[in-house]
Amino acid sequence: MVIVSRLIAKFNTYYADKPVLTIMVTNAVLGGIADTVAQSLTAIRAKSKRTIALGKDISDGIEMPDYDEKSPYATEFLIPHRTPGPPPFDFERLTRFMSYGFIMSPVQFQWFAFLSRAFPITKQSATTPALQRLLKEAGVER
Repeated sequence: MVIVSRLIAKFNTYYADKPVLTIMVTNAVLGGIADTVAQSLTAIRAKSKRTIALGKDISDGIEMPDYDEKSPYATEFLIPHRTPGPPPFDFERLTRFMSYGFIMSPVQFQWFAFLSRAFPITKQSATTPALQRLLKEAGVER
């Protein structure tokens, strides 16, 4: 818990000094974490499908005629070789996600600053301005 409070204090200090740069770095890091999680889940899902498929034979209980003897093409030509296992980690994709988060941050910062000025949230009225911001973000105009 102490580490989290120190990170929050450090983030607030950096945000007070250089808000746009802090948001840029934060978005890049969060984009990298999100893409890493997505690629890891894809690898786990591919591994679980592969282990399930290894125990089954598609021809169990089904009588299938042997058409391979009549085919003029080799089996390797018709069915490409598949690599076993999940796809490798894509660092180029990770870099794209992080770059997109880094580059789009100034635009998002300005947009949310505009929304804060246009629809200020006060203690007396918090729900209506928040809904107006949400509708503005979604592109719905009154």
